[in-house]
Amino acid sequence: MSSIRQRPGATSTRFSRLWSRSVSASRRAIPAQRSNTRSITLHGHRSTAVLTNTDELETAWRALAGQKADKGWLTVALGHSSPRFRGGIVFPEGGETLLVGFNVGSELQKADLPEGTGFRVEISKENFSAGFSTWLCLTRQSGAGRDLFVQMAADIVSALSRATTQSDSWLLNLMLARIRAWQEFMRKPRTDLLRPEEELGLFGELTFMREAIAGGAAVADVVHAWNGPSRSLQDFHTAVIGVEVKATLSANSFSAHISSLEQLDGMRERAVLLAAIRFSRHDEGQTLPELIGAMRQLAADGDVLSTLNRTLMLSGFVDEASELYKRRFIPLNIRLFEVNETFPALVRSRTSPEIRAAEYEIDLDLVACVPLTLGAALQQYGVFSE
Repeated sequence: MSSIRQRPGATSTRFSRLWSRSVSASRRAIPAQRSNTRSITLHGHRSTAVLTNTDELETAWRALAGQKADKGWLTVALGHSSPRFRGGIVFPEGGETLLVGFNVGSELQKADLPEGTGFRVEISKENFSAGFSTWLCLTRQSGAGRDLFVQMAADIVSALSRATTQSDSWLLNLMLARIRAWQEFMRKPRTDLLRPEEELGLFGELTFMREAIAGGAAVADVVHAWNGPSRSLQDFHTAVIGVEVKATLSANSFSAHISSLEQLDGMRERAVLLAAIRFSRHDEGQTLPELIGAMRQLAADGDVLSTLNRTLMLSGFVDEASELYKRRFIPLNIRLFEVNETFPALVRSRTSPEIRAAEYEIDLDLVACVPLTLGAALQQYGVFSE
């Protein structure tokens, strides 16, 4: 075990590439037909300032305010975003819509679309913009909270915009996965305060984020790779690496709960690391809101900060409850284990097909594999090499 040390500076282009190459995904979707749609070209709003995804959505919907149609969508391109994204209003009810274009086959089924309280998802084959044969339309329903819908739509635009090398089928699955993550968030009973184990888990993920940045990672890359609160298989997830973070206050053992056979499985040659962070409660430590404040200061860029805040929202943290968090934590050590053939894990790729599912615990203090420090783990994967 080695103590965590802050390591400012020493940027690494390969580290940035490692963290920036993607996100998580899920399953399928499709058809529903509408008529009388019309596209509108939005003029006169170009600016040297880069708009956040939230700004672009609000600008598009404002441009459509007061427009009328009997049935169908009126749409407008989102300012600086890809042409696959459009803002729209659906008539006759007048609900705000995010439309995302894809080139996918006809095997998608309407029954596979997520259904949520406050929003609906539909498929249209209409020609809203050249180059896309199928459009997934996410619409706010009458009476639903607008602020939460805007954050949900902006999160989808942000996630898909970063996945520049993936196929349209993969992007469609990603959009559905993000919708389902928000759907799960909306279903949860809302309480102001996280449970103690949730508080520690979130503190652990943010501590790993801080240490990765101190070790040379670009802030934007690590923030965009953070998917723990959206129920990704691992807490940090790109196309080439997944990192699952576990945290404990126990001095005698380190019990890590593994929720499925897939959680630690390195699929498609993607490496998986298990980060074990042991904390102690100490008066000189930080509270969860203090650590969140420090991470927000690092995420100074508007889009990065928006992404961080949306993921914090999905975690269940609310700023209004900040004063209720009294516990202060200091990290004692961080160990990283490569989940390979010698690591004691039950994973889908090495389990008999007769075993359909499994949930289990690993005592990481009993694992015989030699753990790595954060720096050593990142060096081993070439992220600090020129």
